[in-house]
Amino acid sequence: MAGTSPAMTEKMIMRVFTSVAFITALLALPASAQEFYAGKTVTIVVGSAPGGSYDLYARLIAQHIGKYIPGHPAFVVQNMPGANSKLMAGYVYNVVPKDGTGLGAPLNTVALNQMLEGRAQNFDAAKFNWLGAVSSPANVLVTWHTSGVKSIEDAQKKEVIIGATTAGTTQEMYPAMANNLLGTKFKIVTGYKASTEVNIAMERGETQGRGANTYLAYRFQNPDWIRDKKINFIFQMTETRDPAMPDVPTLLEYAKNEEQRKVILLMVKSETVGRPLLAPPGVPAERVAMLRKALMEVVKDPGFLAEAEKAQLEISPVTGEELQTIVQEIVDTPKDIVEKYKAAVKVN
Repeated sequence: MAGTSPAMTEKMIMRVFTSVAFITALLALPASAQEFYAGKTVTIVVGSAPGGSYDLYARLIAQHIGKYIPGHPAFVVQNMPGANSKLMAGYVYNVVPKDGTGLGAPLNTVALNQMLEGRAQNFDAAKFNWLGAVSSPANVLVTWHTSGVKSIEDAQKKEVIIGATTAGTTQEMYPAMANNLLGTKFKIVTGYKASTEVNIAMERGETQGRGANTYLAYRFQNPDWIRDKKINFIFQMTETRDPAMPDVPTLLEYAKNEEQRKVILLMVKSETVGRPLLAPPGVPAERVAMLRKALMEVVKDPGFLAEAEKAQLEISPVTGEELQTIVQEIVDTPKDIVEKYKAAVKVN
């Protein structure tokens, strides 16, 4: 080149060569990912029965996530209910391929139950690759407007009947925890076959409240209850007050000491897990990162959001990195707090 020294020309050639090599390396990454997922089908195994919120979220994700993964794999959903998601968790942990083609959608209590029962026999919740949650809804305890109980303070003075489905669910554990830690007088009645029956029981006057439900469910399914103030929101099981309920206290606000705070926070962390998605251990790290990124792209997808609104599903995402930390913290809960927690949710 005219006016250019041989040394300068050599430097320019080396820069071009380096740039080309760098660009080639970058292009090779998505090409490799595309080669892997192209033509493949990814299965999401749901740890609960069809028709519930966990199943609905998984099916909605399956419709949209493929477009955000190089190679655009197809997605299918398989249900494997049983033992509070332990059946599904063991299957995903031990049986499905460790390559990112088999994922799980467990109940949010899978890590909590492992912690309470001791080390699981065939899986370790902390060793899953947690990809994220598309929703982490705020859960609340409510009383009916005729109950005469509008606050924790009222519940400490007056007995109120709280309906729940089966023992061991949050519908039972919320009021039990308030009773054992704060001296409330919630009388828990279990045995309702479905959550809708608990709601009907409140309307009929058979019960005077419900132990746990999401605020969003009331907003979508019973908007008149909120509009006409037919229900009182006693507390929410969140770390900070949800923006939709700025006047409703969290149960954490009533903790009398640091020990009680740690016990309540354990329940809060479990609820924060929300409606999660996970991959088995052993999936290549770059593939886990890609799946996590794809899931966070889904929650911004206009079509996904429109369908979620139509299906009355809340979208409040939690990243995979956050979930990984939360689950590790739950599993690593000190034994003394575990025992205090067990005592706090025991129905006396």
